[in-house]
Amino acid sequence: MKKTILILILTFTIGLKAQELTKSDFKKTEWFANNENRNFYESDSVNLIRIMRFKFDNEKLNDVYIKINRNQNRDITELNFKRSGKLIVEDLNVENWSVSKLVGNWKWKFDSKKQILNLFFNRKLHSSFGIDSKKKEKTIWNDSEFELLVLNLIRLKK
Repeated sequence: MKKTILILILTFTIGLKAQELTKSDFKKTEWFANNENRNFYESDSVNLIRIMRFKFDNEKLNDVYIKINRNQNRDITELNFKRSGKLIVEDLNVENWSVSKLVGNWKWKFDSKKQILNLFFNRKLHSSFGIDSKKKEKTIWNDSEFELLVLNLIRLKK
């Protein structure tokens, strides 16, 4: 009986650790979010989505179509997390296919212990998000299936 309880406790503890994100989960990755009505900049909760992997190299060429399809043809904000802490933030207006961005210096930091993602613009805290949940989803585009990682973020500070 004691062994069973110990195994259950260990399994539960290991499962919790598996849900936590680390800084390396963001380094050198590209994410996107719904930005219809400036949701990314103003909403209290945001879904940050990442295409996990491409089966073929030529699928990467169509990543913007996959993102737009997943976002139901609404505007998106793309976030490209660089290794050095730099961040590239671009807004894509789907209707007129224009890309815009705030001119300035974006940076990112992730606190693994607190599970908080901070985004800085011109050395000032722009947004702070707590990781509420993490899940995997699948989406289909052009007869191909893609695995997505979806983070539900709760805005802590603007």
